[in-house]
Amino acid sequence: MIDKIRFYRMYLQDYLLLGTKILDILGNEDEVALQLGVPVAKIREALNKLREGLKILKANLRTEELARLDNRRDDAWMCFYHLVLSQVRCMDDEVREHAHKLEVLIHMPEMRIHKMGYQKQTASMINFFNRVDSSSELTEALVKMSGEQRYSEIKITQNAFVTKESERLDQEADKPSKDGLESAKELRKSIEYLGQFLSVMSEQSGKEDYAKIAAKINEVVSEINTRVSAKLTRLKSAKEEDAVIEE
Repeated sequence: MIDKIRFYRMYLQDYLLLGTKILDILGNEDEVALQLGVPVAKIREALNKLREGLKILKANLRTEELARLDNRRDDAWMCFYHLVLSQVRCMDDEVREHAHKLEVLIHMPEMRIHKMGYQKQTASMINFFNRVDSSSELTEALVKMSGEQRYSEIKITQNAFVTKESERLDQEADKPSKDGLESAKELRKSIEYLGQFLSVMSEQSGKEDYAKIAAKINEVVSEINTRVSAKLTRLKSAKEEDAVIEE
């Protein structure tokens, strides 16, 4: 049910990204009704061990460029935030009504991003995008209140930050620790367990929810596999360039 994941080509930070995004997806589901408690617990435990195993020095991530990109995404968020607040008070009743739907979302405690660290803010933004993009009501509200451009700017600045942060993580993960490798194996097993769980529950219960969860996870899998392939291509190109220079 879950597509093939290129675990054997993945760096530890790829495992970290994969596990985090899968956990975010599961976090938006009804854990009790869908009996997701065990697979969620397995992934969360493995992910926590992996974070410890990586032993990434936060100070190394707080480079000047990363800080600048973080400020850019903060600015993009505040731009969108104040647009929503202004539209809630505009003279057009229809616009006010749609803007209010987004106002409720941006005022949730988990969206106080200016008080968050890098990783927590990134997770909150991903969750925010998932909520908006998966809701026809909220996407319509974006259009009605003319917020599409500002919303797009948040995504652009978020992607720029995540890309730069991943580059730093790549550098830190060049020499993975033994604990990190063991934690990655544990995370892999927990994800494989999730795949088996979704397949069995889908067949036994007949509920579409499990197939929908798998579809969302497969989008993440495709993203990770593409990321891994691109990284391998870059490494291959770099080796070929070195060979040419040596000749």
